[in-house]
Order: sequence, then structure tokens, then C-alpha cells
Amino acid sequence: MYKFENGKKIDLTESEVADYNALQKETEDFKPQKQLKKIKQERLQRLIETDYLALSDNTMSDEMKTYRQSMRDIPQDYSADKYDELLARETDKTKANFGQLTHSIWSKP
Repeated sequence: MYKFENGKKIDLTESEVADYNALQKETEDFKPQKQLKKIKQERLQRLIETDYLALSDNTMSDEMKTYRQSMRDIPQDYSADKYDELLARETDKTKANFGQLTHSIWSKP
């Protein structure tokens, strides 16, 4: 491994390599917690967007009730090994939904 210093390529010391590896491990160890936080933020936003439908003067469709319940159930229904799928986004720039989450759980009725 190496770094650049003043435009020159310099090999990392054993200590720097150890520090880098420890940082990489720490990042990987906390990945599920960071992903779950993103998932919960997305879920909260989608629930907020549909909260008006739960007011007493509205009649919520069964599909919307199911959707909102599925949002609330995400943490217990999906384990850490599914977080990458839940956070996957459309990468094809030619599609209208470019950048949007692709997992079906996020699709509103």
C-alpha cells in the first residue's frame, strides 16, 4: 500500500497499514447499523407522506393500510443481510426512476 506526499508515491509504514486496516474493519462492522438508520429514515419519510390519509375525516384504502403497516414492519421483517437490497437504487440513467429505491416494499399503492 502507498500514499502520495508532495506528489511522490511513498509506501505506507506497517503502523499506517495497521491503522488503515483497523479503520476498514470498523467501517464494515458498523455498516448494518448505518444501513438500518437509512432504512428507518426512508420509512419515516414515507409514513409522513401518507399520514394525512390516517386522519379521521378520510377513509384509508385497504391497500394503503397494508402499505403503511409494511413500512412499520420493515425492521422486524428484514434482517441485516437484506439491507443492501432494501437500499438498492436504479442506476440506469435512461430510466425515469433513476436514483430511486428499487425494492418493491417502497412502492406506494
